[in-house]
Amino acid sequence: MADAAGMMDRAMGALIGGALGDALGMPTQLLSPTRIAELYGHVEDFVAPTADHPVSKGLPAGTITDDTEQALLLGRILVSSGERFDHARWVNALLDWERDVKARGSYDLLGPSTKRAIDAINEGVPAEEAGRSGDTNGAAMRIAPVGIMMPLEPLDALVAKVAETCRATHNTSIAIA
Repeated sequence: MADAAGMMDRAMGALIGGALGDALGMPTQLLSPTRIAELYGHVEDFVAPTADHPVSKGLPAGTITDDTEQALLLGRILVSSGERFDHARWVNALLDWERDVKARGSYDLLGPSTKRAIDAINEGVPAEEAGRSGDTNGAAMRIAPVGIMMPLEPLDALVAKVAETCRATHNTSIAIA
């Protein structure tokens, strides 16, 4: 088994790497490869999105998106939940986070499945059902903390934790896969 310092370094590397990739990709999200090349050429540094970008307009270069924010939120919930994932706490944290995103004026950044699921929960749909209409892979963007926290064996336990953390917003086989 690896030492604790090495494990912490790898965990931090995974989270920082994800955040860096998110910030690098922020101005290009939703754009085709052709359009990205037209607007930015080859992106290898932080760049600001174009003034007419469909979701990222107005964000400074190097800004993370809801993907990183949700990954960090999920990580905090996993750590505080211990062995048994506290799904109700996760849902409440997502609802609080969504209110904060709206207050910051960044609601357009939320992925469509997450947005629909949170809206449904706010309208009274049980959290266990809200993610069934998800049609994106957005849960994959926030799942790194599960991979950091869970051992690979037994594989069934890892897969179950992934499915459990996806349930409220992306409860579809494609998203969970």
